[in-house]
Amino acid sequence: MIEIYTVSLQSFSDSTNWESLLAAFFFVERERILRFSRAEDRVRRIVSHLLVSTLVAEKLSLKYRDLLYKRGEYGRPYLGLKGAPSFNVSSSGNLVVAAIAHEAVGIDTERCEGMDRATMKLLLGQAEEKFRAEHASEEEQQLFYSRWTMLESWLKAEGTGLHDQHPLSSFAPEREGKYYRTPALEPGAASWVIEALQIQNLEPEPTTYALSVCRRPQEKPASEIQRLDGNELVRRFLMLL
Repeated sequence: MIEIYTVSLQSFSDSTNWESLLAAFFFVERERILRFSRAEDRVRRIVSHLLVSTLVAEKLSLKYRDLLYKRGEYGRPYLGLKGAPSFNVSSSGNLVVAAIAHEAVGIDTERCEGMDRATMKLLLGQAEEKFRAEHASEEEQQLFYSRWTMLESWLKAEGTGLHDQHPLSSFAPEREGKYYRTPALEPGAASWVIEALQIQNLEPEPTTYALSVCRRPQEKPASEIQRLDGNELVRRFLMLL
């Protein structure tokens, strides 16, 4: 069964020592995070690594130093350890989310905020006219972010990230009950299953985020979204050092 976790940046105390946490990370991960020029981007990356590392280390009963992170051809991270779970992480605004699964998995979240029509038309291409005609503005907004996160979660599950070959304008998953299906890139492989959700995050006012999870058809969906507290997450991570 897939496990989905979320943690809000607002749940960390003002005294959280981000530099100290960063210093505890593997050198390669630390250098990757430091490439981001904006402080808020670095914090999101720190929390993303903190979240995934804590979850997988606890599952494998390992210390942080025993985790063996590797990257695929297109930069997708995975654990080079026997019996290690698959994982994927995403962040937007003040929210970081992670999915843990037995099989390959992709997750994406986006804060639902205003977007001008010119940008939506650029991303949706020729599909924009039908998109605009069939939905009121609020529905249009929700549908846009739902489709965007579904596409991102699928590309992340595939491990390619090739947006030029799979633009949003041509992405059309088929609705199947409360889930969606989209073909796998590997010939003969079963179609992926995508679940599109919406969650609320307090920051400090309620803010809507679109969230999509792409999984193998044999993987059971998550029974709930588990919300973690930032300070508790830091405590759990420090115990793994």
